[in-house]
Amino acid sequence: MNKTKSIAPTLLIIFIIFWIALAINPLYRDVWFVENIILIICISYLLFHYPSYKLSNTSYWLVFIFCILQTIGAHYTYAEVPLGFWVAELFDIQRNHFDRLVHFAFGSLIVLPFKERFEKAVSFSTHHIETFTLVMIFIGIGASYEIVEWWYATIYEQDSASNMFLGSQGDIWDAEKDVFLAGAGAWIALTFINIKKKFL
Repeated sequence: MNKTKSIAPTLLIIFIIFWIALAINPLYRDVWFVENIILIICISYLLFHYPSYKLSNTSYWLVFIFCILQTIGAHYTYAEVPLGFWVAELFDIQRNHFDRLVHFAFGSLIVLPFKERFEKAVSFSTHHIETFTLVMIFIGIGASYEIVEWWYATIYEQDSASNMFLGSQGDIWDAEKDVFLAGAGAWIALTFINIKKKFL
């Protein structure tokens, strides 16, 4: 039995402080609210199951990092995060790619917590099947999020030229690229995990 003390409570306190700071005067309050609904649901799930099942400290660190990135995106909207503009100017890129980073981070950072949780409930015959299943799950989640973005933009942003929540920034393939990055991030992380496990 792993008796290592869980770092989750400490990370949760730090994140709450960070979240409150960025909840003050976000760029677009309505977009901030919608973005945070999903975040609150996911964190509530982790809190509800924490007494009965704990993830590894590595997983909690990864969840923490992703939540920080998501909170920054919610505060500014993904298309207007200053870091994205700075990188775009530095490399002479036309688009703010912070949203691309977060979609990739979703797959690469959150797949380990999913893997740990799945291994408690599902037995895969090979790591190849496990990898394929998890990557497909992340592609599915990514696609589901794009559908939510589409619905929100259709209902609430019909008269908005910027489509702040949709955040496509004029790219007609934005949704497809975001879904691909979530799946690619999950696949790269799982490949690294499997290689590490093989040689250690």
